[in-house]
Amino acid sequence: MQREECIYNLIPKVVVVPDKPTRYTSTHDPNSQPTASTFGLQGKTKLLGSNLGQEKPRTPPTAAKTFGKLPQKPDPKDFTKKHSKCNMPPSKPTKFTYDGVKKPPLVKANEKPVMGLKTSKNFIAANAVEAILDVPGNRARVKAAAPVYRDKPDYGQVPEYLREVKQEIEQENEMIEEFVRQNKNILADQEPKVEAMDDDERLQLIDALKAKWDHVNAKYQKLCHNVSFDTQGKVRRKETFEKELTQIEKDIQVLSRGPVAVNRD
Repeated sequence: MQREECIYNLIPKVVVVPDKPTRYTSTHDPNSQPTASTFGLQGKTKLLGSNLGQEKPRTPPTAAKTFGKLPQKPDPKDFTKKHSKCNMPPSKPTKFTYDGVKKPPLVKANEKPVMGLKTSKNFIAANAVEAILDVPGNRARVKAAAPVYRDKPDYGQVPEYLREVKQEIEQENEMIEEFVRQNKNILADQEPKVEAMDDDERLQLIDALKAKWDHVNAKYQKLCHNVSFDTQGKVRRKETFEKELTQIEKDIQVLSRGPVAVNRD
């Protein structure tokens, strides 16, 4: 953006250079350990950086260092040997002894069994003597007698299972009868009540229908003389009269046949 023209712009302005401040230098040793930790102040073991308030930092002893370059070269002959770090008792092999009952040794291949042994015992006679001298048991002493059914407590009575079956059959029959009775009542209510019409009433109804037919026919005859039916009202009126006359004729024909049944509902 251009400056506005002014006569004062011709006067050179004095540039004031500010003085550079001196560089800050800390009074503490830059190589000292951090002194802002309060951990490890109690006890004999102290952590690095836990020297808050001390003038000189505390450095760990050289013997406690386990990381980094060793202070001296290791001896290649002084290496860790087997079982040098553990004190285990020397193992001496002992003979195994078994105190239990031992099985008899196996027969050798060159050993032969004792052969030619015979007995003079008569097994048939011995078995017969044992059977004769044997004491009979309970089953031998009990005599099987025919059962006496008259002595039983339920003799002459109907078995319990037959009573249960009979009761179930009676319940089923009652349910069936109740179902049939309900259906009959429903059907009876649904059936229309029809009665025969009296002959006098039938004849009176025929006469009334004939009189009505004459009345409607008179109106229809007056309308039929028109040459043209130019409006919808005339056409509908003519069709209505024709339908009414046709229905009256059908009713008169039905009533003229004979007895008529009438629904009173």
